[in-house]
Amino acid sequence: MPMSSVILFEDARWVDLLPMVYWRSVFELFAGRKTLLDNAAVNLKRSIDGLWMRDWIADVGGDRCQIPANQPVAAGDVLVNGRWLVDDAVDFEAAPFIGVCGNDIVYVACDETLSKTVSPAMLCDAKGCDELRQKAPTGEVEATLLRYPWDIISRNRETLHNHWKGDDRSNNGEVSSSAFVVNPDQVHVGDDSVVRPTAVIDADGGPVFISNNVIIDVHTYIEGPAYIGPGSHVKPHTAIRSGTTLGPMCKVAGEISSSIFCGFANKQHEGFIGDAYIGSWVNLGAGTTNSNLKNTYGNVKVQIGAREVDSGLRFVGSTIGDFSRLGIGQLLPTGAVVGMGAMLATGGLAPKFVPSFGWQTADGCCEADLEKTLHTAKVMMSRRNADMSEAEEVVFRNTVQRSKKLGV
Repeated sequence: MPMSSVILFEDARWVDLLPMVYWRSVFELFAGRKTLLDNAAVNLKRSIDGLWMRDWIADVGGDRCQIPANQPVAAGDVLVNGRWLVDDAVDFEAAPFIGVCGNDIVYVACDETLSKTVSPAMLCDAKGCDELRQKAPTGEVEATLLRYPWDIISRNRETLHNHWKGDDRSNNGEVSSSAFVVNPDQVHVGDDSVVRPTAVIDADGGPVFISNNVIIDVHTYIEGPAYIGPGSHVKPHTAIRSGTTLGPMCKVAGEISSSIFCGFANKQHEGFIGDAYIGSWVNLGAGTTNSNLKNTYGNVKVQIGAREVDSGLRFVGSTIGDFSRLGIGQLLPTGAVVGMGAMLATGGLAPKFVPSFGWQTADGCCEADLEKTLHTAKVMMSRRNADMSEAEEVVFRNTVQRSKKLGV
């Protein structure tokens, strides 16, 4: 159908993506080698004209994405769920129409009446979504809607494959003659990137996309499918296993398997991270290791505040919120969740859940000092030549009370 604009929206299930969406909108989450915003634009084969989201993240999300946030819609516009991992072009039904997948709204094709009825707040509220479904014809749509962080991880290998296009292959960097590249037709090395001697890039199992200004150091192993974001440094003797995404400006070492680092994160020492979703500005101390498999080989149950959620998966690692710091030798149990701005220094096995802005030691957990935590966050950002905006500081400060209310 012809349309005026496509607007991505957050719905009431944004809370299930906590703690990853305190600091960012749903659209800024990484999947494969793109954000959900970029994935939607590429696969819908058109630009995204607007974003609808929670009012308290709108200034930050709109500014980062450089797309107007929470603007009114008009007849002919289509609202598309930001949790939809779109994998192909979509033929939207003619307005008025609401495409659904089970209990979730996938898209809303607006006529004049719907455009005046629907709002960002309505879509971010479960009751509001139920009310909206009564106001137009509905129909089932086949769609992959991401609900929890581990849903993104479990699909990351497939998503990385889907993001590789036939013309992606190129080598604009410096690949040592002493490096080993397996299946070079499935390898991209970006501008000003360096692959040093003895590094192994193994694309037999899927594409390896190395972005610009990346250093792949000596005695490293990268197994595709994998994505290494711009400005990142894969340090000597590191093993990057398949299904891994490193966002921009990460510094990593040790072994990483089937995990997503949103960007600007440090894991510069030995230790295993597997099937994990790691936020931005996270520091993992030397020896930090997570379990991603129960010794019973059963489904992993994830503790999210007071809730326990059966993931339905056998492999689930850690979910670690933005600006969290883990001390040396920190061990994380299977399916552990660490909130935003937390500090762990237990000297052993951490609890399965550590709340946002929690200071967890072997003696228990207390609330971190906000001003000290904020100061440290700004220092972390300055080390990557970044500054926290005034709007971002407001979000950071307000997350303390917001996380207490939401229990994550």
